[in-house]
Amino acid sequence: MSNSSKEPLIHLIKEGEGSIEHMYLDTVAKVTVGVGNMLPSVSAAQELPFLQKSDDTAASAADIAADFENVARQSPGKIASSYQSYTQLYLPEDAVNALLDKRIDGFEAQLVRDFPGYSDYPEDAQYALMDMVFNLGNRGLVSKFPSLTRAARDQDWAECAAQCHRRGISDHRNEEVHALFMSAANR
Repeated sequence: MSNSSKEPLIHLIKEGEGSIEHMYLDTVAKVTVGVGNMLPSVSAAQELPFLQKSDDTAASAADIAADFENVARQSPGKIASSYQSYTQLYLPEDAVNALLDKRIDGFEAQLVRDFPGYSDYPEDAQYALMDMVFNLGNRGLVSKFPSLTRAARDQDWAECAAQCHRRGISDHRNEEVHALFMSAANR
């Protein structure tokens, strides 16, 4: 996907996932940062260029570990901003965007493997699948949505629209993905 065609996709994903510069707990109590980027461990967090909120200097490995552990100890199920008071660090916007680009590229490479012809799908169908895979993971999309997977492989975008509703996702986000598949169907 070219950088210019990524812009609408980036907007869609950021709107659905949010873009949070500090660590927080996601909906399944995993420490997360940026645009839904789950951090599986302290060492994964330490690979990122966090800065001190107080003076914008580089955070040490110990500072990053402290933020990670502070957030991990909190109760899950809150909005992301409620975890900000447990952090001293932030991830700069350029780092958040670079991380998002890398994740999009990785998800897209897997979509190309999972869906023969993906590269030739209408852009709206690609965006819809990408939004779903961003939320579910590649394996989750294929295993949890077998009817949608079959329909996408057959390029039956109306059926994809009928099968794309995800639980635990806002109605607005589900409606956007449905509309993208319908737009692809109406081409």
